[in-house]
Amino acid sequence: MNVAEINKDINKKGLFLETYRSYTSFINKSPIREIFKISCEKQVLNIKKNEYLFHENESARGVFMVISGKLKIISDSNKGLQNMLYIVKPGDILGIHALVNGHNYTNSAIAMVSSEICFIPGTEFNELINQNNDYKMLIMKLLCSKIDLLENQMTNMSNKSVTERFAELLIFLFDTYGTNNKNNLKLELNIEDLSKMTGTSRQYFSKIISEFCLKKIINYEDNYIKILNRKELENIANF
Repeated sequence: MNVAEINKDINKKGLFLETYRSYTSFINKSPIREIFKISCEKQVLNIKKNEYLFHENESARGVFMVISGKLKIISDSNKGLQNMLYIVKPGDILGIHALVNGHNYTNSAIAMVSSEICFIPGTEFNELINQNNDYKMLIMKLLCSKIDLLENQMTNMSNKSVTERFAELLIFLFDTYGTNNKNNLKLELNIEDLSKMTGTSRQYFSKIISEFCLKKIINYEDNYIKILNRKELENIANF
């Protein structure tokens, strides 16, 4: 099998989506969440929409679990642009990688809506982990799962066109976050957010989303998206 065939096979399998589902499934089933359940009674942070939970290159001060709300994870590129890596929801855990490896946060977390966050200071978290070898193994598995997720995200970005990435992104968002009573995606996402998530400029992305709307694949109004033709989306994403 040559490189082109391998890339085609990766695209067909929707590798990023499968890796993300595996990663979130591990998080949801992991006993590591018991640590947060115990600690959530001690310190809960309330952050408002557009407020930072932590900044890229800030010293890692602890780990977080989202109790309610949603946050976007962004990273600055070497070209001075911001890329939105993913969106976190209740139950998702942040900050472990930086804390365990002893380096600064490699990205920033910004609240998309008012959110409640369970916070465990670094010293307390390390003490809890060091008391239990099973927890140490779980942390290793968590970090390996996160690395797989990010590697496959990079593969997805390099092997697919913007149109394909946007189609796959829409499927991922709807499958992950669901819809409201109007069948719109529960997330409110502007053009800037969507262009960052697909790794392209706002100007070019505006053309892509206009094409999707004209072809009646989606409807986009007031920052809310509704899928009109799921089958066509899957065809574009090479599912």
